[in-house]
Amino acid sequence: MAEDHVAQLLRQISTYIGYPYDDLDEAALTGALDGTNDEVANGWLEYPLAGTPPLVIQLAQSPGSAVVSVRVDGTLATRLETLLDLLSRLAK
Repeated sequence: MAEDHVAQLLRQISTYIGYPYDDLDEAALTGALDGTNDEVANGWLEYPLAGTPPLVIQLAQSPGSAVVSVRVDGTLATRLETLLDLLSRLAK
């Protein structure tokens, strides 16, 4: 997923769980992905969405690119990861 789509994705996921994602969330994520690396186990940023059910979104950039990898932890994780997989295949 392209870096500029991260806020849109998190906003959409938030609607599914009733989390009021807003400008403060976007501000918190500004520059937060700069030190991430999806090729390293501890290179991921964890961002909690405290809705119902609560989710933890893990984000990391691919080294040398603007591509962002996304993982979801929580009750809806399998459903959301399937959706993300489908979207990434359609984008290719």
